[in-house]
Amino acid sequence: MRWRTPIGGIAILIGLAAYAAAAATLGGALPDHWLLLAVYYLIAGLLWIPPAVWIMGWAKRDDAA
Repeated sequence: MRWRTPIGGIAILIGLAAYAAAAATLGGALPDHWLLLAVYYLIAGLLWIPPAVWIMGWAKRDDAA
């Protein structure tokens, strides 16, 4: 196993937990309107994907390259 694989996995787990806590905290501070909350949680629910994909790409990258 390359050294990047466990570091990437740990980074994704810690980052996702921190992101979820921040998104939930911010969502709790929004006005209580169903459409606003639906749009916010839809965007917040998808926004973590690009950084996670980047970390997975970094983790599987060959060290020699």
